[in-house]
Formats: sequence, structure tokens, C-alpha cells
Amino acid sequence: MEESTIKVTGTGSVHVVPDVTRLDVEVRRIFKTYDEAYECVKENSAWMVKILEYNKQPGKLAKTIYLDISDNMVSKYDKDGNHIGYKKEGYVLRQKIKVDVGVDNVLVNNIVKGVGKFIAEAQINIGYTQRDPRLTQLKMLEKAVTDAKEKAQIMAKALGRELGEVKSIVYGEMHVEVFSEARKIYNNEEASASTPGSLEITPDDLAISDNVEVEWNLK
Repeated sequence: MEESTIKVTGTGSVHVVPDVTRLDVEVRRIFKTYDEAYECVKENSAWMVKILEYNKQPGKLAKTIYLDISDNMVSKYDKDGNHIGYKKEGYVLRQKIKVDVGVDNVLVNNIVKGVGKFIAEAQINIGYTQRDPRLTQLKMLEKAVTDAKEKAQIMAKALGRELGEVKSIVYGEMHVEVFSEARKIYNNEEASASTPGSLEITPDDLAISDNVEVEWNLK
């Protein structure tokens, strides 16, 4: 006789208080030559280090997490306005620098103003995250297993059965992003005009969840 089983997906949800402000500084610029674009990459990185050190933060907090220098292709048209293909006009640079600091509006404002003054054509995304998400993820997993068991017990009781031994547990070790975006600064003028008051953002708790699938034998 085939063994009866019950399979349940449990969900664990937790609310965490962010303790890190994350600034993503994004630059997109077009240059005539590859060398000019690459020189800009080095200058942007150097300025980011100087801005941090001026504000008594370690320069190593600035991490380039995305960099691409590729052909800048623009559309070609004939005299009648018909699209006839593409041509190369220089190089397009895309660079993203990540900086994680504490939840401190004055410090964040100083960094934003520095970027606005020294890094051309920069956009800044400001968000909040957690410095060490591992404890949160473990708590979330524990809640997911408990949730699965409680659901399974209710279902088994409704069937007039009891839970037996666990037959299998499936957990995909999902990557859970503990992050909430709060503000976007679109250009250097906006960044240069920034004040601590304009960045007076109170980060809300971050709500995250994860799933685990558990299968029990039924008695």
C-alpha cells in the first residue's frame, strides 16, 4: 500500500529595521574616444574616494559594481527621413558606484552635494538596507518551517490523520534582497541643491519573506 503524504509550502515573513543607507551613483556619458571614457571612469572613482574621505569615511566604501564602455550607435536617415541603418559616434560610458554608510541624513547630504559638484552627469539612487542580513534570513527560514508545520497539522486533523515523520524538505536558498528605494536624484543641479532637510527620510521597516516546502508522512 502506498504511503500517504502531505506536502505544504510554508512562508516566513519578517520586518527588519534598516541600519544602512545605500547610495548608487550612476553615470552615463558619451565620449569621442575610448581613452576619454576610461579616463572618466578613473576620475569618477577617485572623486568618490575623496568625497568620502573629506567626510571622514573610508574611501574603500566606494565600490564600482557596474562598468561598461561600448560603441555609441545612432540612427541614420536618408534625405526623405527614412531609417537606413546605424552609425558609430564615439563611445558610451555606463558606470555605477555603490556606497553604504550609516543612517545619517547629514552625512548622506554631504556626499550627495559632493557628487553633484565633482562627478558630471551623475544620478543618485538613495535606499535603505541591512548591514548583516544573515540573522534575518535565518529567522525568516525558521518562521517558514513553523508555518508549514502549522498548516500541515490543520490539514491532517481535517482528514482525521496525524503528522508522521518528515519525508522531505525543499529549500532553494533564495536570494532575498533586503532593500527599499527611497529617493532618486536626477542631475547634478538637484544634487548640488540638496539639504539635510530635503533628505529627511525616515526609513520604514523592510518587509521580506521566504518559502520552504515540507512533506510529511501521514499516520
